Amino acid sequence: MQFLFTVIKGICIGIANAVPGVSGGTIAFILKIYSQFLDAMSLKPSKLKKNLPFLIPLVIGILIGLVVASFDLKWLFENHNLPTQFFFIGVIIGSLPMIYKECTSEEKLKPIHIIPFAAAAAFIIFFNTLNAGNGAETINPVIAMIMMAISAAAMIIPGLSGAMVLKIFGGYDAAITAVTEFDNVTLLFYAVGAVIGLLGAAKLISILLKKCRRGMYCVIMGLIVGSIPAIYPGFTLSVDGIIAVVTLVVGLVLPTLMEKIGSKKDMPSEDVQE
Repeated sequence: MQFLFTVIKGICIGIANAVPGVSGGTIAFILKIYSQFLDAMSLKPSKLKKNLPFLIPLVIGILIGLVVASFDLKWLFENHNLPTQFFFIGVIIGSLPMIYKECTSEEKLKPIHIIPFAAAAAFIIFFNTLNAGNGAETINPVIAMIMMAISAAAMIIPGLSGAMVLKIFGGYDAAITAVTEFDNVTLLFYAVGAVIGLLGAAKLISILLKKCRRGMYCVIMGLIVGSIPAIYPGFTLSVDGIIAVVTLVVGLVLPTLMEKIGSKKDMPSEDVQE
């Protein structure tokens, strides 16, 4: 029975990880398994062996959730692209106030913090111009691995969605396509990137958050703002256009709603940075 419960929890996390703007880490907090998950991420063989009865059903559930959500999202992109893209734009913009709140939780911003913000915004605009991959359904597997590593590492940052970061860098649509079309080669590179990001960058992200918290969050906000022009699909006044306005509003509200749900569950922020 415990195995089944853990699988179900993994499915919830997998679905959350597939939706930009929704943090799988937040869902893990709500389900009260985040600390155990962090402990299981250790490279020590003794800890890995100890956590296998927890990790195996959790990973099974996460994979099921990712596949189910990917097929649904693929259908939405193909049949209702405008409302779907507007929803994601909404959640991306709606995440900014929370990230700003995290950024200024200890100390207010200074004029010098414009530099990492502007540099990050310029970088992502330049990256998207070169990549021309935002919305692309195929992608170079090596680039996919790098994008996934960054996105997986981003999940360690409080309240940040790894899928949203993948969307910002232009690898999200290709990931959905790889899952729904069972592109094993691309999926393998994504999986390797996820492992590298979770295990390799966890400590680095934790150190950066402790040593230069405001600078890190300014970089995140710059990436978000710089990504919006590349994600914007245009607008037409039609039934889909009207629905798109509604989904935009829903997307704007969703991050705040998720934060409130997480707050009610008393999520300990210090656990995220360990």
